[in-house]
Amino acid sequence: MASAAYDELANTILPVIQSQMQDSKEMWPNVKGLFVFTVTKQKKPATVWYLLLQGKDIQPVITNKEEEAREATKGKVRVVRIQVEDKDAFTLISGGVTGMKAFMTGKIKVKGDLLLAQRLEEAVDKMGARELANAFINQNKEMIDRALKAKL
Repeated sequence: MASAAYDELANTILPVIQSQMQDSKEMWPNVKGLFVFTVTKQKKPATVWYLLLQGKDIQPVITNKEEEAREATKGKVRVVRIQVEDKDAFTLISGGVTGMKAFMTGKIKVKGDLLLAQRLEEAVDKMGARELANAFINQNKEMIDRALKAKL
């Protein structure tokens, strides 16, 4: 299943990004919001990830546990919910399509603050997520291709 491939991608990349951010405060984006990513498989939720950004002075939190994201929240933050089909998640995370283009073509659905959602792309670039995603995708191309072709 592609969601398994996406989970593996997320489970590999997100802890690395979190670790790099602990060591390098320069990577902390000056964006405030809780981004809830729901990856779907044939329009049914397959996995959910949370990215909590609270400005350049508070370490970002990346987790697949809602409670963890909520507990780490300092004060009030705006919530942006992003839904993407698993087959489109790879294209989006690797930079094959911009978030705006994906939104305009219906590849992703966004609920909440659209301007804040646009700032997410800047934050992802600052955190180095695209480079890590592309390296993972290149190293695991066969597994990802099989997963994307798999039926439920």
